[in-house]
Amino acid sequence: FIQIAKNLRVCGDCHEFTKLVAKIRQCDIIVRDANRIHHFYPNGQCSCQDHF
Repeated sequence: FIQIAKNLRVCGDCHEFTKLVAKIRQCDIIVRDANRIHHFYPNGQCSCQDHF
C-alpha cells in the first residue's frame, strides 16, 4: 500500500490519476490532503465517492 501526505487539496486530475494507478497496480493508496483523507481501493473507487 502507498501513503501520500499533501498540504494542498487534491485536484480533479490528480484524483483521477490516483484512482487509475490504484486500479492498475491493484493496491490501496491513501492520500491525506488539507481537507480529508482519500482511500483509493484496488477496484478504482475512492472513499470520498468523488466529492473532493
